[in-house]
Amino acid sequence: MSYVYFETTKIMEDKQKTYHDYVIKDGKFIGKFDEMYTEFNDPWTQSTQPNKYSRMAGIVHIQNFNIKTVLECGSGLGYYADWIHRETQIIPKSVDISAVAIEKAKTLFPHLDFEVVDICTELSKFKDYDCVLFSEIIWYILPDLKEIFNVLKKDFKGKYFLVNQVFYKGTQKYGNEYFTNLKEFINYVPFTLVGQCEATMDKDSTIETSTIFKID
Repeated sequence: MSYVYFETTKIMEDKQKTYHDYVIKDGKFIGKFDEMYTEFNDPWTQSTQPNKYSRMAGIVHIQNFNIKTVLECGSGLGYYADWIHRETQIIPKSVDISAVAIEKAKTLFPHLDFEVVDICTELSKFKDYDCVLFSEIIWYILPDLKEIFNVLKKDFKGKYFLVNQVFYKGTQKYGNEYFTNLKEFINYVPFTLVGQCEATMDKDSTIETSTIFKID
């Protein structure tokens, strides 16, 4: 009986898991992205992108600053890359640490350019791009941010750093020692801010933001 109870309980727990359990859980970083993309077909509802504020603002930034080439870091399933392409005719170089996500993105959007890359160690090889876009990945690379900023200063001087990022309305449990809102994040970034957008809806538990910096 105890074995059956254990197995039944485990199945119930597995059914209750969400994609969040593979990313950040109880204030701790998990980072099992391949497992997440294997288990869930559409984490973060990427296919519908229900809250479009920051993504739309990111595209406007690209257009406003006449950016011609984009390195998109954190491309996931490729839906935002396709949106950028449709609005700007740019084919971003879209990279993600998850091989499972990249395989799915290539199937969904064969006309775009996807590659498995760890930007914490491989960012420099993309120094010819006009703009480095961090697409909702800041929370996952916090320990590496300062070194990434050093790489950007060294290899991307004079170019743009575009960040689409969600912040939380008083519920943040992870990364509080770094920043908890857009103003604190802007102060943390060692580049010149040239554009910003912050938006939310009353029903949202999050605040959508998009910022663009000139790397100097």
